[in-house]
Amino acid sequence: MTENFYKKYRTNPADGLPKYAELREIIRAAVNDDYWREGDKLPAENVIASITPYSLGTVQKALGALVKEGVLIRHHGRGTFVAEAGKHPEMDKPWHCRFALNEEDEPLPIYPKVILRNRIRSNEKWAKMLAPDGGYLIQIDRIISIDHQFPVYVKFYLSDSRFGSFMEKHFEELEKTNFKTILHTEYNVAVSHMNYSLRFETFSKEIAEQIESKSKTTGIVYEILANTASFDPIYYQEIFIPPNHLKLLIGDPTGIPDIWK
Repeated sequence: MTENFYKKYRTNPADGLPKYAELREIIRAAVNDDYWREGDKLPAENVIASITPYSLGTVQKALGALVKEGVLIRHHGRGTFVAEAGKHPEMDKPWHCRFALNEEDEPLPIYPKVILRNRIRSNEKWAKMLAPDGGYLIQIDRIISIDHQFPVYVKFYLSDSRFGSFMEKHFEELEKTNFKTILHTEYNVAVSHMNYSLRFETFSKEIAEQIESKSKTTGIVYEILANTASFDPIYYQEIFIPPNHLKLLIGDPTGIPDIWK
């Protein structure tokens, strides 16, 4: 049974991904798929090393990274367990996922959960804008709860060569901090112009399952390309929004926090 997790969840990782990060993502996939559920004990480190191609040191580093991210928890003398799900932190200064009952109301709080982070390449037009040299992009997928009323699925992309620290951050930081704040404080990059578009789409089976929607649900895909004042593309994201009763507030420049201007 233990051996099956590696066979089932291993993938072809992007070139340059450290070995511990490969194993970290394999274990994360197993947890997200309920192969190991909340409170379950993982196999001992030496057992994982014996049934995978990774060294004991790599296993320890992968598990340590997941402990820091809150996916796993270690009990001294007992082993490593899948952490029990707690409340995810409210995101500070949301901008794109702003939902309200009416335009005059304050946007509702949102609660993100990071479920995937990887390096990828893409031939899409937006990818060539973010990485003109054809280099790697960082993809971060999140499920964002809108005031605990319904979830949306978000795919976020930015250049690995420009913003590589996003691959090293703990998930807790990525869940509570708006990415634009990280770009501003760590890279002195300010978002100035947004290109918005909307399309209707039947969600894939995977996305529908992630946001607990019915199969073949049709919703809105909200696309955002963020640029600097000189129209230098910074990031691109897609937000998959199921049918709901709220208003989506788009592009009100008067509400942009001063830190981003």
